[in-house]
Formats: sequence, structure tokens, C-alpha cells
Amino acid sequence: MPSHAQEEQIQAAIFAFVRVADFVYRSLKKPATLLAKVSLWPVLLFFIPKINLIGFRNETAGIRFDDLILLTVATFLVGSWIVDMEFTIEAIPSATLLAVGVFCLSNLINISHSNILYSLRLAEYLVFFWAGKALVQSRHNFISLVKVLIAVNCAFIVLQYAGVIGGFTADGYESALDRPFGLSTNHPAEMGALLNLLFAALVFATKTASEFWYWCSLVALCIFFTGSRTALFAHCLLTLIYIYRHSKNRTSFVLKVAFVSGLLVSIVVATPNPIKERSAALFSQQNFQSFRDLYDRIPVDKQFTGFAAGGAPEDAPEDVDASWYMRGFKWAQVIKIMLAGSWITWIVGVGPGALTPALDGGWLRVLSETGIVGTIAFIVLLRKISNIGLSCAMAVFVLAINMLMVDSHNAYKVMAFLFLLAGSQVQRKFGHSNVAALKVPKNPINQMIPIDRAPDRT
Repeated sequence: MPSHAQEEQIQAAIFAFVRVADFVYRSLKKPATLLAKVSLWPVLLFFIPKINLIGFRNETAGIRFDDLILLTVATFLVGSWIVDMEFTIEAIPSATLLAVGVFCLSNLINISHSNILYSLRLAEYLVFFWAGKALVQSRHNFISLVKVLIAVNCAFIVLQYAGVIGGFTADGYESALDRPFGLSTNHPAEMGALLNLLFAALVFATKTASEFWYWCSLVALCIFFTGSRTALFAHCLLTLIYIYRHSKNRTSFVLKVAFVSGLLVSIVVATPNPIKERSAALFSQQNFQSFRDLYDRIPVDKQFTGFAAGGAPEDAPEDVDASWYMRGFKWAQVIKIMLAGSWITWIVGVGPGALTPALDGGWLRVLSETGIVGTIAFIVLLRKISNIGLSCAMAVFVLAINMLMVDSHNAYKVMAFLFLLAGSQVQRKFGHSNVAALKVPKNPINQMIPIDRAPDRT
């Protein structure tokens, strides 16, 4: 017979096994509930890397596993609406479909050199709006999801920065990376923008965010590791806005800003890092001279037929910032295309997808590809999303900042999360199927200053 000590060890082992089994069960219960409801499947795609199953020539995005899932979910949603005879169109889907229609019209007019798949991306992102609503309807904690997304991607970024692991690009796994980009995306700039939106959703969805400085520091560090300068700038602005809203007086605000700014500058200047390495020639006067030279060398294309290749970062002259050189070549060409084009080009653009996979300037791309009409339709969409509440307004705000230097409006996971956030906040704030019939703040950004007027609660 076993001794008393052996019995205690057996009981302790059984107890430990039960605890572990209970932890595993509770950990798997949430994903299992997401799998059990078709409308929640898009949420799981944030934890899956972007890998092309079928690639397209000269395009970074091809047919992915995500597309098959989203098509299945969209088919299920349409089928359920038909069965339930529910044909009411909400404000956000209406604005999105309007933008898609305007973009497709531009494709039709510029059918010879544009790509309609770029226009249909917004319709694909719209599926995440209903996924966000379903997430709240199913009583899942949206803020917990945001925290998990930040934690998982930050863990991957740190390991990638240390060279322990590689990352998944559109073509598959790569063991050696120039710059880390986490799990959910396959480019540092896209990850930086996604972290901006995640942070905005986390800290502005409630009146006071618990452990603000912990999450602020973690996100800042990981954006710093990615080397995304625009995203780091956007993160600093979000931090300043949050501090200002929660400061008791202006003196306290100024002191906090001085401390945070001094700390960031000291880190960037004193330590070897990707931001410092990439920014060595950022403010060089040669950048402006290089842009003028590029502009003069690019021929005028009175009848747009395609985008000329060139402007590779490795071709940048000495003392010229590589990213400015790359953008200078593309932007100079776009400016000449628009100036040489007819009035129709200004109204409807040259067509979505006409200006290469990456123009590295989202707002310039929207204007040049979709024209004035498409730009207005896109701004109306962003305006309706920002009107939902402060967290959505701040997410749109950082998206707009990233679009100055990056085509963030074409970044899959960035736009998908924006729509997921919009859907969750619509359902949480209104709990009504028709948002258009409800009163929403005219401009939630005006609510940033007085803290007693803090918006949507989670």
C-alpha cells in the first residue's frame, strides 16, 4: 500500500492536472465560441498571418485563406437577411457601399489600366463591421480582444527584433527580417498603423484606461522596433491627447509632455535603433534637391497608360533619405499625371489600382485614383465612423495620419480592425439596427478636452 507521503504526492499531482486541464479548457472555450458562430469567424483572422494561396502578377495581395472565410461569412449574412426579410441598411454600410460604387465607376471609366479588386476591398472590410456587432451581441469582451491582439503581436515583434524567429510574408515564412512586423501583418508600416488603432480603441473606449502607461510604453516600444516613423508620431499624438484630457491643470500637462518628449528624444539619440538608422538623412537639404531633379527628369504622360518603374530606395543618392527618394519619384510622377490629365481625371481619377501596389501616400493615392468624387465619398465614410464615438474618432485620426506617408486605406488588417471597432461600438452604444435614425455627436473630436464629457463606455 502507498505511504501517506505518496498519497499526498498523488493527490497533489491530480490536483495540478485538474488545474491545468481547467486552464486549458477555459483558454480554448473563447476560440471555440468564436468558431461556433459563423459571423464571428472574421475575428480569428487577426491571429492568422497574411499568406497568398494564389498570387497575382505585380501585386502583393493575392487570393488568401482570409478571402475564402470572408466570402463564406458574407454569403451566410446575406442568406440570413433574406430569410429574416431584414433589408434595412445602416449608416456605415450605406456609406461604404456608396464609396465602393464610386470607386467601381472610376474603374469602369479607366478599365484599361485600373484594377477593380482594389475597389472591392472596402466591401470585404465591411464584413468585419457585422463581426464587431456580433462580438458584442455574443457578450464577448472587446477590450480583452484588443489587449490579446496587442500582446500577441508585441511578443512576435520582440522575438523578431531579437532575431529569435522570422515572420510570415505574402509568399510564406522568412527566417531573416530587415524589420519586425509581428504576426497579424506582413509589413512594418502596416503593423505600426494597426498598433495605433488598437491603442486608440484600448484607451479611448472608456473614461479612464487602467494601466495606461503600461500599454502606452509597450505599444511605443514595439512601434519603435518596427521602425515606422509615421506610426510612432501618431502614437505620440494619441498619448498627448490622452494626457491632456486627464491632466488637472496645464502646468501638469506641460511637465508630463516635457518628460515624455525628453525621454523619447534621449532614447532615439542615445541608442542604436531602426528609427535612428532610417532617419540619418531625414532632414537633409539634398532631399528637396533630389525631388526637383526627379520631377524634371520624369516625362509628361498626357494619356495615362501606366505607372513607370523606378525610385528604388537603393538608388537614392548619398545624403538623401531613402524613403523620401522612393516617395519623391512616385509622387512627382503622380503630380505630373494629374496636371497633364483632363477634367475627367480630376473628377474620377485614373482608377483604383492604377498606381502600383504601393504609392506610399494614402491621401495622394485616394485623390489621384478616385478623383474628387471618390475622395469625398471616402471622407464621408470616415466621418460617419468617427461620429460613432471618441474611440472611433481617434482611430480615424491616426489612420488619417498614417495615410500621409503610407497607403493605410489599402492595408487589410488596419481597415478590418477599423470596421470591427465601428461595429462593436455601434452595437454597444446604440444596440439598434438602424444607426442612421439615431442622434450621434456631430464631432466627437471636440469631446477630447473636457473629461466630464467623456464618450462611449465599454
